[in-house]
Amino acid sequence: MKPPGLPIMKCLYLFACFAGYCTGLLSDDWLTYRHDPSRSGVSRENIEAHRLSPIWTWQSSLPPASAWSGPAKWDAYSGIRGLSAMRNYDPVFSVIATDRRVYFGSSADDSVRCLDLESGEVFWTFTADGPIRIAPCFSYGKLYFGSDDGNAYCLNAENGALVWKIHAAQLAGGDSTEGPERSRLIMNNGRGIPYWPVRSGVTVVDDIAYFAASMLPWKESYLCAVDAATGERTSDKHYIETLSGQTMEGAMAVSPNRLVVPQGRVAPVLFNRSDGSSLGALKGGGGCFVVVSPAGSVFHGPGNKTGWITSSEARTRETIATYEGGNVLCLDGDESVLLTNKYLAATNYREKKLLWKVESETPHALVLAQNIALCGGLDQIVAYDRTNGQALWRGVVDGGVYDIAISNGKVLVSTDTGQVTCFAARGAIPSIPPDVPDEAPPRRNPGVHHAGYHSSVEFSSGTFRGGKEQGPGWRIPFSDPARGPV
Repeated sequence: MKPPGLPIMKCLYLFACFAGYCTGLLSDDWLTYRHDPSRSGVSRENIEAHRLSPIWTWQSSLPPASAWSGPAKWDAYSGIRGLSAMRNYDPVFSVIATDRRVYFGSSADDSVRCLDLESGEVFWTFTADGPIRIAPCFSYGKLYFGSDDGNAYCLNAENGALVWKIHAAQLAGGDSTEGPERSRLIMNNGRGIPYWPVRSGVTVVDDIAYFAASMLPWKESYLCAVDAATGERTSDKHYIETLSGQTMEGAMAVSPNRLVVPQGRVAPVLFNRSDGSSLGALKGGGGCFVVVSPAGSVFHGPGNKTGWITSSEARTRETIATYEGGNVLCLDGDESVLLTNKYLAATNYREKKLLWKVESETPHALVLAQNIALCGGLDQIVAYDRTNGQALWRGVVDGGVYDIAISNGKVLVSTDTGQVTCFAARGAIPSIPPDVPDEAPPRRNPGVHHAGYHSSVEFSSGTFRGGKEQGPGWRIPFSDPARGPV
């Protein structure tokens, strides 16, 4: 005869298993390129790597059409081969994701798509008049992106309806400006585009949409900050600054006080976030990778020649350190994780202490969950244990993996063949054993940090949010006791 308490024990056991199963799934959104405006590439989720399996793949009929053809074959003057690409910001269709939807733009057919996170079903498609090279940004139910057609766009994220679009060059010259320079198209990568493509993406922080329209250093460029709801300039925090000598392209990074804008073949340039005034360019090499640290440093690269990542002090623009051969770097607290062509390494960068270093054949992409590092290479994505660098899992895809996103238990992988593949932890919840012990078994994944369904990055001067208020959110402090806000 079964003891009277058995049904209760069964319920407790099933609940414990289900809670452990779901804890790592519903914890964090990926609402902009590399997760947040600082471009940290770090998710608050734990991912059960050993249970990851592909659940759907979306395939473009055409591969990505990158703006630039890649690095030179070799540096004849210095005799150096294997040069790094300094404008490789759009080799794939980079995605963002909420708890229900996946969004990405295409440089192949000029469209933004919304897919179901669980099934990959396409809900809607919006087509612009030029390639879309940087991942969109989601904020309060709206989707923001820029296009080579010279416009910044805002859509209703639920149905793809146009909310507003603005052409920076036309606005800077006034509503009546329609001269030949404004309408002239030039050839770039086989396409006719204006002098002022929006290749910075659009980033929304504190209800302000930031973007840049730029390409040629001998033509004027425009740095823009507009009301995210209307696309208009309605306060002294909104501006369109006309600049000279700039080549702003690649996803900009945002800190409470500064905008960090990549420039491709030359080092990134800094701007005062409040009024758009230039603070000057950083030292070091070019590249379109930038990330802002909580302590006030800017990491940028991959430099010139064979590549490196430079760490610079944002206030003085002085170089602090260089990371030889670096392709991508992620920062999480005091820990930095560096990916090169040959290895993956974790360091306590405040103490300058190497934590671990392992060989890696996945040099293209790097993002972090709380328990694993995910790296992308040719036809594969690999998960490494963040405590010791041990390879835990390998997934097979088609093409070079140049971007990865993590959202609500899913790992979204973008390749240069035009594929987006979604991996998720799969496998049945453990069934109730025939003989239930007197005490319920411990929960799986003890100590998992559950940050709530929807995340936010709280700047000291405001917030970057997805616009959904369930869950407590999480914080990246952009300040340091010794230095103040960045």
